[in-house]
Amino acid sequence: MVNSGRPRSFDKDIALDAVMQAFWQGGFDGTTYTDLEKATGLHRQSLSYVFGEKLSLFRLAMAHYIDKRVEKAAALLARDLPVMQNVRAVFDAWEADVSSGGGRGCFLVRTTAELGDNPEMRDVLRRGDACLMNAFTKAFHRAQDNNELTTALPPEALARLAVSAGQGAMLQAVARRDPGISRTAHDAFLSLLT
Repeated sequence: MVNSGRPRSFDKDIALDAVMQAFWQGGFDGTTYTDLEKATGLHRQSLSYVFGEKLSLFRLAMAHYIDKRVEKAAALLARDLPVMQNVRAVFDAWEADVSSGGGRGCFLVRTTAELGDNPEMRDVLRRGDACLMNAFTKAFHRAQDNNELTTALPPEALARLAVSAGQGAMLQAVARRDPGISRTAHDAFLSLLT
């Protein structure tokens, strides 16, 4: 019997997580196959064979990020705690990303800025945005039902404002290398609602 190829001897999820971290740090254009090989310990041929070429790999890394990080934010917003406490927890998590040693900010935000008009990335980016929007909208509906808010703005508008303020603040904080920018913006947003 002839062996048709060497069996994969790596964990696909671990490799994808390493790929996600590399792309999160460098973006699509700033990350080379050499960077991906260093991050995963795998050769380019193995990465391409299992995950596809660079854009396909990037798309999978973004989907992995949404499944791991964006869904985690949605879960924070759905906790059975006061809604503003949950929103603060999401903002705290985003601020931690800005304050991390690499100052990466949000991978979804960075990718939207870099590849938002790329047709091959559009669906996955929309999925990430929709996940955040749905979670914030549900949270603000609950906050209004519980009389936690001082505003009568529709929950959908508040959700868009929260996502925009949060993401914009992270982008500014990373670009200016000043994590305080995101904290100031998040605090201001929350003070308008309570």
